[in-house]
Amino acid sequence: MTRQARDQGRRSPPAAPQAGGRKALWVGLLAATAACAVGGYWLSRGDDLVDKTLDMERTLLAGDAPGRAGKRAVDEIIRNVDRMDPAELKQVQQTLEAEWQRVRAADIEAYFAAKPDERGSILDRSIDRTLMYKELRFAVNPKAWSKDGRRPRKPKSTPPASQAGGGATPAEKAAQRQLLERYDDALRQRARERRIELPAWQ
Repeated sequence: MTRQARDQGRRSPPAAPQAGGRKALWVGLLAATAACAVGGYWLSRGDDLVDKTLDMERTLLAGDAPGRAGKRAVDEIIRNVDRMDPAELKQVQQTLEAEWQRVRAADIEAYFAAKPDERGSILDRSIDRTLMYKELRFAVNPKAWSKDGRRPRKPKSTPPASQAGGGATPAEKAAQRQLLERYDDALRQRARERRIELPAWQ
């Protein structure tokens, strides 16, 4: 073979891949793209979506995210809830109810343990928590929709804290009801003074 023939052999372009090879390549690329899309969704969703939402619920009920920060957190909870499956949603709703019961009971206890001049600030905190609880009930209810977006719903029953009593005697239950009525009366009076409308169930 002459030198010229060898040089021409080196410069010859590689053979074009067969049609079957091109098809396999495209199938592989499409599969990889789909896998990336699915993986991206789950990464953006986050495995701790429920935990993040529960943390925000507790933070909001504690009053640690006032103003715009609180509004942004409620909006984020709505977005999170709309991406949850039924089991996750149930967990978030049940935890909200339990946390509300806990903070309401703590406020009632603090109110009656406080000096008269300290009770106003406790009632103010309770009013703010009540309004936030109303917002959160709305946020974790994906069925609360109207033509203008979500619509708040009234609780199906009175708040859990008002049903506390367990195995108490009738006399003890009656005393608890009286204390609760006194607290709720004081709460509504304080709300009127601040020109704040509490939920109908309060």
